[in-house]
Amino acid sequence: MPVTDPQSLDEHLNRLLALETAADHIHGWHPTLMPGMLQTADYARAAIRTSAPALPPHDVEAIAAARLTRIDTLGQAAGRRARFIIAEDVLTKAVGGPVVHAQQLAHLLTLVALRPSLEVRVLPASTDAHAGLAGEFTMYSAGGRRSVFIETLMGGTIIDRVERTLLYAHVWDDLQGRAASPAASLEMIEAARSALVQA
Repeated sequence: MPVTDPQSLDEHLNRLLALETAADHIHGWHPTLMPGMLQTADYARAAIRTSAPALPPHDVEAIAAARLTRIDTLGQAAGRRARFIIAEDVLTKAVGGPVVHAQQLAHLLTLVALRPSLEVRVLPASTDAHAGLAGEFTMYSAGGRRSVFIETLMGGTIIDRVERTLLYAHVWDDLQGRAASPAASLEMIEAARSALVQA
């Protein structure tokens, strides 16, 4: 059922929020766009309109609004952590135009500075072939159990079979071993932001 169906859209957002609320740890690999949880409103709208141009405006706004509140789930329990790895190309792909993208990068830096539970690392463009080439995913861990969410144009897929989620855990480990350090990643994000502002 397409996400343009209101019930389908609500179900998709509710399933995602339930995963994020219950998770002790969130690990996300994002090779094409900023993680939804970390997006600004303008970036979210631009990303949604670009990837799903036929989506009705009210659905675009509903999804964008939901993304703005998802980051708050990190503050609802002690000891929770969210770690994201983004491809370096995400830093330079000006979604929504240079101004919107520069604001998104500044927002990302602010979130990391204000939230000790959040870590963002960058996978350099020079990285050779790696396990993350199969595409983006977000892995949620709660009470020792893992679930993997794969977002699609039509909504998303949740994987919770142990043997399959273990495959994604191995992919995450491979990406962690290749990504720049947290400090170096923040420098890369700031450099990309500065380049947009000065252009």
